[in-house]
Amino acid sequence: MDTAVPPTPLPQQVADYIRDLIIHDRLKPGERIRERAIADTLSVSRTPMREALKILAMERLVELKPNRSAVVVNATDTEIANMLTVYTELEGLGGKIACRMATEADFGRVARYHQVLIDAFEKEDRAAYFAANQALHLAIIAASRNPTLIEMHGHLNIRLYRIRYLAVMRLQEWRAAASEHAPLVEALMQRDGDRLAFLLKEHLGFAWRLIESWVPPKPVFNVQSLEDATGG
Repeated sequence: MDTAVPPTPLPQQVADYIRDLIIHDRLKPGERIRERAIADTLSVSRTPMREALKILAMERLVELKPNRSAVVVNATDTEIANMLTVYTELEGLGGKIACRMATEADFGRVARYHQVLIDAFEKEDRAAYFAANQALHLAIIAASRNPTLIEMHGHLNIRLYRIRYLAVMRLQEWRAAASEHAPLVEALMQRDGDRLAFLLKEHLGFAWRLIESWVPPKPVFNVQSLEDATGG
């Protein structure tokens, strides 16, 4: 039986390339996408380029202007805060469900990503650190086995990728956030859903701090209830 993975369609390849430029801040919010330059770089025609931009528009990363070039979406602080509010709750909910549904294979996967994250941090390789960080969080959400939650979380993750990436690129925030992963992994391994949900929400505080004009909502699960739940 032929189990070869089919090749990625050309428009999706182009979309992946442009998305990478956007989420790693090489294409800035509000910047016009130079379609011809990108098409020349990738040696593609106008058709797959336009199809790629439609994919990115559906992801809300690109805005298609009538009779004008596409531009990178420039979300306001309020729009970002609204997305972060929902994303934070999805992280907490996903973690809580994962504690109930995760298998030993899930535990192993999360532990491996955590080790890669630690190694990258010790080498001060921020790009590798962020990639491992993303993989670790997505692995926790995947362990929830809830397709709807995974889909919604994944969609917002793409839209918020850039701001989280920039947060990690700040040296002080990067070092502070790195130390928070071991308790996350420990809570998952102990299947302590309430504690993991609380820690995941707290962990996203570094992204909130990039929005100076917005104060994030306080978590429902407060420190006192955490101490009561853990016997502290």
